[in-house]
Amino acid sequence: MDVDVVLETQDGQPSGHGSLIHDLQLSSTGKRLVSCSTDRRIVIWDLEDVKGKQKFIQSGVIENAHSASVTKLSWAHHSYGQIIASCGLDNKIKIQQEVPRDKSWKTLFDGVVGTGGVTDVKFAPRQFGLKIATASHDGGVKTLLASGSDFDQWQQVGQFEPTKKISSGGGQRIGVTCLDWNPSTLEEREMLVMGTDTGAVVIWASEGQGIRDKWFPMTLHKEGSINTEAIEHGGAVTDVAWAPSIGRGYQLIASSSKDGSLFIHKLYPIGEYAKGHVEFNVVPVFEGLGVHNHNNIWRISWNLTGTTLASSGDDGYIMTWQQSLTDTNEKTKELTWRRVQCLQPKNASDMI
Repeated sequence: MDVDVVLETQDGQPSGHGSLIHDLQLSSTGKRLVSCSTDRRIVIWDLEDVKGKQKFIQSGVIENAHSASVTKLSWAHHSYGQIIASCGLDNKIKIQQEVPRDKSWKTLFDGVVGTGGVTDVKFAPRQFGLKIATASHDGGVKTLLASGSDFDQWQQVGQFEPTKKISSGGGQRIGVTCLDWNPSTLEEREMLVMGTDTGAVVIWASEGQGIRDKWFPMTLHKEGSINTEAIEHGGAVTDVAWAPSIGRGYQLIASSSKDGSLFIHKLYPIGEYAKGHVEFNVVPVFEGLGVHNHNNIWRISWNLTGTTLASSGDDGYIMTWQQSLTDTNEKTKELTWRRVQCLQPKNASDMI
């Protein structure tokens, strides 16, 4: 059943922002929303039932959250409290926690990560502790872990460069544009999928949950070849999304690109996990080109069961995708994916 959700703001702005909105994220309960913008604000919204109508009511604003545009957001699992992480064009990562007494937000961490600009930040699944992964234009990925009863002490526990072995053609360093964790709560090994500005998608895993995480690239098999870059777009990767796995014997990873392509791949594990070694057989099940009227695709996101993928692009449309029950990929003979909805918001406030 579709639910019509309305936004109500405190300041008269239709979106709670005065400029371009870069990102918005739902909390793990689905009852809170956070948005960020070029105006350097972070706005928090609470879902309430008002006279039988679902409304996101603006409940808080973090003014001047960064000294430049705020570009990405992430919620921690609600078992850790109300905590959000953000990154911006000021090259900083900030982690903030809501103070229940007065609904204000206090800073837990404020620091520079990377040298070429931070591109993404994501909280890890809760079984790995209160941990974040960050990506940057310099090609580096770092993980930070909180300690202390108030989560006000953050220590870097992992660092690696997933693009180091990827050829750029000109010798320059390749940036990591986006990342996402394997969200499975049953997974004992940390795994990250990352997109790059050359169009490659890479997957790395950690050896354990020690004080210092050691990360290594997964070995990917695709169409008879073995490498670490089995998924490649024709332009910079704009987003990656690792689907929740509900009792499946394989993983699903989606990726999008500035060239307008949207890919979905199945990953079948090969053998048992070993120290420093994980292998997957990578099978393309959907390779959509120009699906957003040949415009850039900027954001993709799975539902909680990993059965529906949503995408948004420069054409102003939001599309949803589900696995077909009859159509198959010509090369792999796997069931492919098809578009089931195409929505065009009426105005800027509807886009949220």
